[in-house]
Amino acid sequence: MGLRQRLEQEWYGGGPLVNALRPLGALTCALAGWRRRHVRGRGGALPSLVVGNLTVGGNGKTPLTLAIGRRMQDWGVAVAVVSRGHGAHPPELPYRVNPDDTSVRAGDEPLLLAQTLPVYLSPRRHAGIAAAAAAGFRWALLDDGFQHLALRADLRLLVFSGARPLGNGRCLPAGPLREPRSAWEQADAVLLDEAVGSLPLPPTLPQFRYRLQVVGAQRLGDAGQRIDPRQWRGRRFSAVTGIARPERFLQTLKTLGVETRLYAFADHHAFRPEDLQAIPRPLVMTAKDAVKCASFAGPDDWVLLTEAEPESAFWDWLHSAIMKRS
Repeated sequence: MGLRQRLEQEWYGGGPLVNALRPLGALTCALAGWRRRHVRGRGGALPSLVVGNLTVGGNGKTPLTLAIGRRMQDWGVAVAVVSRGHGAHPPELPYRVNPDDTSVRAGDEPLLLAQTLPVYLSPRRHAGIAAAAAAGFRWALLDDGFQHLALRADLRLLVFSGARPLGNGRCLPAGPLREPRSAWEQADAVLLDEAVGSLPLPPTLPQFRYRLQVVGAQRLGDAGQRIDPRQWRGRRFSAVTGIARPERFLQTLKTLGVETRLYAFADHHAFRPEDLQAIPRPLVMTAKDAVKCASFAGPDDWVLLTEAEPESAFWDWLHSAIMKRS
């Protein structure tokens, strides 16, 4: 087990390593709190909506970003996603992602989003937003960026998922928090998945529930007909992941009646053909990982398709908030 994996295990289960790191975690919290109090950002060339979180690792931001972007398009809002492009190597910056790009060029999450939405890459968010504005878009949607204080976003959503959404409640590296939980006071609304219990959120902060719904499965590299994965009930699959917290993916497969053996790679792992050669078939992975493996997938390699589905009250709130700022 690598150091990162051990840390993540202890963040959510306890252990001696994270206890030894408590002083560093306290320092991270103090510095992040200082930044919140003193850094004054400026607005971008477009109104912006941030979908972020307080912890590192997977929290469901990307499927929610996709759902929000689609709904904004349905409302007639010309929206583009702006991403810092973690792990991407674009030929220029800012860069508009092509759906046919590789994950090496575009990054896994931006490439997944670009299958449906316009996506611009730029570590400098203001520059990415300016590029989207020059192309005629009217709103910028940021997948992550709650801690990017240089940008004064118009709407800030926080996402929480899992039975322990704050882990041990400590800041990096002693826990999963990027900053003190008091930062949630800067959010305009919070989205919690079905596994999240009660959180001591400010009573005036709007809170909404969402769930990840399975909408089908497809062979990797084949955008054709979807199948109903419930027909997999009782079968054994190799679950291949390159995501931070694969537990939810495994739980979804378990709910479908699928027996699994996990083959976990590091978050954002750049898959190569040899990574999958020795793994027993059939195998299944998330859409985020599938975009990196489509070019060398076999006939029994599958992707499980899910969509984020917030409660209807959230859409009413968001529509009103966007119209007020448009």
